[in-house]
Amino acid sequence: MNLPMSRPSLFIRHAALRFALVALTAAALSRPVGAQGAGPAGAQASGPVINAAGPSFPVPDPTFTTPARGELKALFEISAGGGDTVKVNEQLVSMARFFNHSARNGVAENRLKGAAVFHGGGWTALLTDSAFAARFGGKPNPSRKLVEELLQHGAQLVLCGQTAGGRNIRRDELLPGVKVAVSAMTAMIVLQNEGYRFIPW
Repeated sequence: MNLPMSRPSLFIRHAALRFALVALTAAALSRPVGAQGAGPAGAQASGPVINAAGPSFPVPDPTFTTPARGELKALFEISAGGGDTVKVNEQLVSMARFFNHSARNGVAENRLKGAAVFHGGGWTALLTDSAFAARFGGKPNPSRKLVEELLQHGAQLVLCGQTAGGRNIRRDELLPGVKVAVSAMTAMIVLQNEGYRFIPW
């Protein structure tokens, strides 16, 4: 008998798919040009909207077309990657990919709206360099430039207030422009009520 998959199992599955997709894309883009098994033509490591991260590929003549009007409002959950002193938060890179692959394939930037809710281990991406260094061995925040650039392009980045309370995160430790909600659950509901669509990878 097939039993329904539990919510924890679905979360684990979505997280695994998310990390696998980012890892495969990064591996393709990191291959030297002309090397055996090089990535597909047109691979671009970042841009044209977010330059700190966000690999993309062109898709000529897609058979599933994107409407020419209306906003595309994407909501991301950032719950992992905390404390890495070298790599940009991989879940947050997915948000940059949304902006970049959309714009690169013909969607005007003013139609793109992004929001991300941070909880669990994802909160460290939102720290200033000095706050990150104080908590993680003197190293600067590797995700700072990406966070700042997303904010400059109108993204809403929202920290769970319950995570902030549990980790003793002060408001002055957060990068300017980061918002704090009562909880991640509250923020996810409010943003979806505002028309944002949850992207679980």
